[in-house]
Amino acid sequence: MGAFVSEISTARRSDWTLPVLSYGAYVLACIALLHPTAFEMARLWLQSSSHHHGILVAPLAVWMILERPRITPATNAASIAAVFAACLLWLAGNAGGVALIEQFAFVSLLIAGAGVMFGGQALKQWAAPLLFLYFMVPFGAVLVPPLQQITASAVVALLGATGISVSIDGNLIRTPAGLFEIAEACAGLNFLLAALMIASLYACQFLRANQTRLAFVLIAAAVALLANFLRTFLLILIATVTEMRVAVGPDHLAVGLVFYGLVFFLLVFVGERLRRQEKAGPERTPSMMFRPWRPMIALLSLFPVAASYAYAGYVVNEPIERTAPLTLSPFNAPGWRVLSAPINWRPALLADRVSGATYVQRDTTVYTISGFFTHDRRGREIVNYHNRPWDGEDWRRIGTADEMIYLFGAAQRTPLDLIAGPEGQRLAVITAYWRGEDVYLDPHAFKKAQMFDKLRGRNPEGGIVFIAATYRRDPAEALAALRPFTHEVEDFSSWRIRNEIGMR
Repeated sequence: MGAFVSEISTARRSDWTLPVLSYGAYVLACIALLHPTAFEMARLWLQSSSHHHGILVAPLAVWMILERPRITPATNAASIAAVFAACLLWLAGNAGGVALIEQFAFVSLLIAGAGVMFGGQALKQWAAPLLFLYFMVPFGAVLVPPLQQITASAVVALLGATGISVSIDGNLIRTPAGLFEIAEACAGLNFLLAALMIASLYACQFLRANQTRLAFVLIAAAVALLANFLRTFLLILIATVTEMRVAVGPDHLAVGLVFYGLVFFLLVFVGERLRRQEKAGPERTPSMMFRPWRPMIALLSLFPVAASYAYAGYVVNEPIERTAPLTLSPFNAPGWRVLSAPINWRPALLADRVSGATYVQRDTTVYTISGFFTHDRRGREIVNYHNRPWDGEDWRRIGTADEMIYLFGAAQRTPLDLIAGPEGQRLAVITAYWRGEDVYLDPHAFKKAQMFDKLRGRNPEGGIVFIAATYRRDPAEALAALRPFTHEVEDFSSWRIRNEIGMR
């Protein structure tokens, strides 16, 4: 009898050999064919403090799967439709130059491939570990500006409660000791993402009721945000009380590590209390009856991935030989005197050609910086986080505004970035994007148009125009200079025609 049981156990282990090897080959094929996406994710795991946790996600997901009862693998042809859908999503992200969509689609491919190789029962039993894989995606950048604002407001309130004289200007906090910036690294995104990952892992493994799981994840998010508020408050408080002798430099990092540890232990404490109340462990489901594993279905799952790679290479990202003009003509603005480019402000701009000009009319001064791109491509995307009015060193964004402004023939709601530079300088900046003959003030509308064009094999030249004016305290001072200029500047098509010879 013992020999018979051993024989069945061996047979079940052998059932996994081909599916595991096939899935490994599928994952390697996805990485090889879609390597720009995979490598960019890995680069952010290593370089971004907010996404170091991404390195641990896949091993933890495998551990979660191994903790569940073993099932009999069976290929699932229906999951190939999910592979197709993920490939289409990846193509859309690639054409639009939206890395987040590409990376989300890449992880979706890994999940869909697991469905193909191991079957529907595996998808059901492994739902939590497979969804956990989405923590590999370096998401959350869109949360940084609101997190900076919330953190700054919370810190000012806490400092005010202690009786310290404090004022706020966007993300800048002034105390008697000096000026403090709630920088992007201080926004707390790293705290938030790490807490959400830990809470999700614990909830999936040790909590059973969905309401309890959701409550624990929400508690983790709240704890992370509050911990970051308190950490930032204490750093500024200590630096202020000690007149900048403590809580700067290495002390700053040490306090962050301490709070990281406190957040982790607090989450484990809360999780254990919830676990004891439920008296539950990992989910258990019965094993599925044996069904034959079909290699041909596994092989078919590679065709959508290979087709996406080919279409992206030969249509979406077709090599383009196009030269940038040697110089870009400044915009014509009747009544404004044109001077050389500003020397005290240089935005971050990875363009093929960059030029600038200063416009003066009586006591009013407006600055423009234009960037020309022969075409949109990886590393030189027109709409990209690295193309922005502030460089993150001398100039930093301290806020945003939204105003009705007439520009290039149309009046519309226009977003402005409020940035601070050396010696208390302030600028309000309009950012306009263009491709071909079309101008966009909304980067999302630009990306959408670009996606549809590049999927059809069209990739015209494009660029960015920054228009800025200074202000002292109120951004309305800058608007008073910007509005006359934007009303009087020439149509965009006229400027483009003047520069057309250099674009050929």
